[in-house]
Amino acid sequence: MRVFLTIIFIFMTTYQALSQTSLKAIFASKPPKIDGLVTENIWQKAALIDQFTQRQPDTGQPMTEKTQFFICYDRDNLYLAFKCWDDPAKLTAKELARDASLQYDDKLQIIIDTFLDRRNAYWFQINPRGCIGDALVSQNGSKFNKSWDGLWEGKAHITGYGYEGEIAIPFKTLSFRVGQTTWGFKVIRQISRKNETGYWPTANLDSYKFQVSDAGDLTGLVDLSQGIGLDITPYGLLGIDNEENQQSTGISDVGLDAFYQITSGIKTALTINTDFAQTEVDNRRINLTRFPLFFEEKRDFFLDGSGYYNFGLEGNSQYSNVLIPFFSRRIGLDSEGNPVPIIGGIKITGQAGKWNFGLMNITDNGKNGNNNYTVARISRNIGSQSYIGVIGTNGNSLGDENNNLIGVDLKLGTSTFLNNKNLSAVLFALKSNTKNISNSDHAYGFTFSYPNDFLYIAGGFHEIGENFQAGIGFVPRVGIRQSYFNGSIGPRPKRFGILQINCGADIDYITEINNTLLTRRLGVLPFEVDFISGDKFLIAVVNSYEYLKNDFNIHPENTIPAGNYTFNRFYIEAESAKRRPFWASIDFGTGGFFNGNRDEYSASISYKIAVPLYLGLQYEYNDITLPTGSFNTKVSRLNIDILFSTDIFLYNYIQYDNLSKNMGWQSRFVWILNPGRELYFVWKSISHDPYDRFEITESSTRLKLKYTLRF
Repeated sequence: MRVFLTIIFIFMTTYQALSQTSLKAIFASKPPKIDGLVTENIWQKAALIDQFTQRQPDTGQPMTEKTQFFICYDRDNLYLAFKCWDDPAKLTAKELARDASLQYDDKLQIIIDTFLDRRNAYWFQINPRGCIGDALVSQNGSKFNKSWDGLWEGKAHITGYGYEGEIAIPFKTLSFRVGQTTWGFKVIRQISRKNETGYWPTANLDSYKFQVSDAGDLTGLVDLSQGIGLDITPYGLLGIDNEENQQSTGISDVGLDAFYQITSGIKTALTINTDFAQTEVDNRRINLTRFPLFFEEKRDFFLDGSGYYNFGLEGNSQYSNVLIPFFSRRIGLDSEGNPVPIIGGIKITGQAGKWNFGLMNITDNGKNGNNNYTVARISRNIGSQSYIGVIGTNGNSLGDENNNLIGVDLKLGTSTFLNNKNLSAVLFALKSNTKNISNSDHAYGFTFSYPNDFLYIAGGFHEIGENFQAGIGFVPRVGIRQSYFNGSIGPRPKRFGILQINCGADIDYITEINNTLLTRRLGVLPFEVDFISGDKFLIAVVNSYEYLKNDFNIHPENTIPAGNYTFNRFYIEAESAKRRPFWASIDFGTGGFFNGNRDEYSASISYKIAVPLYLGLQYEYNDITLPTGSFNTKVSRLNIDILFSTDIFLYNYIQYDNLSKNMGWQSRFVWILNPGRELYFVWKSISHDPYDRFEITESSTRLKLKYTLRF
């Protein structure tokens, strides 16, 4: 308690004011044509940003290459343009497809805080070839939802002096308060081959990469129109399902998504007969643990506004996946990850003053008939980076019993501790209510984080009762008390081509509620080296203790007996720079594993043969020796992507594992006719034991047209 009161005192006495660089947007009486050529007269009159400061490698110094960024607007759109000087032969621009990862490409990134709350923002990016992507940023940059898709357009071209481009973001795509004339605004340029990032306004290494609180002010935004705020997106679908030794089945379906801006800050979404045919498949994995694996949400309907449902540990800790009261993947998917029909649903998300809220009600058609799920989340901002909130859920995807839960959380945070450092603490408590179950149905805990560049410290504690059940959440381990701590230092020597060296240690300590030790993990990171070139190398050592109360059936033919086990493992990881057309990585681990030995290998090879063609291969191998026998696991993944243009692309993803002995193949052809008007052709198949005989045992084909009408 004394530590907690000290933290509160620090928060309350820390100076919170942060001066912001300001820029006034210019109204465009004649909007520019978005063709990627910055030649129209309006750009000569637009607001200009040309002072970019390095975040790395030479913090605080001007960028090594000249950059100009222009801003103007009319009633319907925010218009952005840029000119980036560089040697065009040295540009890194490997991607074309919308929403491709541009982590290792040269690019421009834009962060727009429309509510000026210094916490939440929209994020947009574009590379020299006009490949665009977007995301939602929350919790002041610590939470990043890359799967959100907005309707906007951007074009870019490589030129004789570097590259240039233009962007148009409709105000109908954004939520904001009517009459608020100032937004938070940040621009980031990345020069990949130099591992160089430049910011406007100035950012320091102790801020989150996409920190919102230190954005500048974009002023002068008056008379903006969101229309009536209604988007209607019907879809039509045709398909065929084939299964071995059975007659083919024809499929036809229609459905609808509708979005309405109730107020400028509050949006409601309605879905009827929801379809996710275009969603990419999950990575296949073989589980060598005693607990369920975590798979991220990939479906657009649930991703839009998902930040409003974050609770407690989410986005604040590397342990955020151990206790999630609402996990949207519990809805519309069975325990094997196969789609379950969603009949319909409604959700409301948004902000009103200092209040943030999300409400969702969904009905799906599972094995036992229709199932209804509800989640409600409300939080209130406190100060500049803190909040208090509650969450409630109703519904049970884990069983037939009625289940609901309620929880409360408090976050105390600042981004100006000791002038420019981040510091936060989160406290939370949850109580579940399941029919015919009582007692020990609680969860509570806290976490703290000092996530800064040279010194990183994080830790926490939580207790999860043995009868705690989150019916539409993700809680892989119950009946435990877990304490954890992670600390590291990261000097930047500025010699030998080194960008940063990280050294640290972490400990994880898990007991039963009665304090019987179940798991202890002590990890030491002697060094992790990141080079300016983008290459990486690390060595780690881990000491583990595990107490098995029951026999652990790790493999169909192998069981680890109940008992106490202590073992050590050693890891080496090396990765070449992913900005290169050809790159590779290899991870190797060896040492004890319960009462035996385990050698694990993971390798990835990727080759960008040319901008339109990409080949990627991943291979994971485990060789496990136990007193009861030996076995191995293998997982192979192959990507073959063909990018015809920024609007037309074909993805092929092939996976095989030697446990199921099934090969899965998904091909997705995407044609973006216009933003919001998209055509998908998706083919999925499963072949059993393809090394013995290649024969497709089941397949499905879908042709889907999605057409957005905006009012």
